[in-house]
Amino acid sequence: MIISKIYKSPVAVNLLNSNTIANQAFAEVETSIIHNCTNGSDHFIINNSQKNCNGVVPIKEGIYERLEYYYNWYREKPLPYLKEDVKKGGPIDVYKEFESSDSKIKVGLEFETGNISSAHRSINKLCVGLQTGAIDMAILILPIKSLAFYLTDRVSNYEELEPYFLLLTNYPFIVLGFDAEEYNPSVDILPKGKDGMSDRAIHKWKE
Repeated sequence: MIISKIYKSPVAVNLLNSNTIANQAFAEVETSIIHNCTNGSDHFIINNSQKNCNGVVPIKEGIYERLEYYYNWYREKPLPYLKEDVKKGGPIDVYKEFESSDSKIKVGLEFETGNISSAHRSINKLCVGLQTGAIDMAILILPIKSLAFYLTDRVSNYEELEPYFLLLTNYPFIVLGFDAEEYNPSVDILPKGKDGMSDRAIHKWKE
């Protein structure tokens, strides 16, 4: 898989330039995307035989499982503000705390598998986490438009969300748009998920 589009807010750029463990967090996410493969190959191939033929959940799971197994990220970290104050809103998809001798940073990540409304909710959730201090850096992952054409119907894409990145200027926020390394109509179609996959988590967050 390749990262073909990337947005880093000015605040995120400053954080990455000044903080070693923030760079480590970004590198772990970046590596987990780049090394995500399909169909038993050593790279990411997508079936492009017809529109909307592939599921997106297997792609997400490949990235999440690598983050869990290799880097000890945790799934489903509740945000105190949403859980205790307003009592509405779900947890952050994936979360990890990084710490060095002189610094600590909490990173929240969302992988968007839904439509554009779902993508905006993911952004809002991460911004609430940043504004309330539950996380110090936010990352959103989603496909670019040309790849989304071959994924689940109406799945949101990077270009669709791009006009709203202006709202993220004052937050340490990164958005990554990924693409396949190869398109091939003869490879297996990725199955479409029917429900949540959180039970597969090996590192589910526990308070």
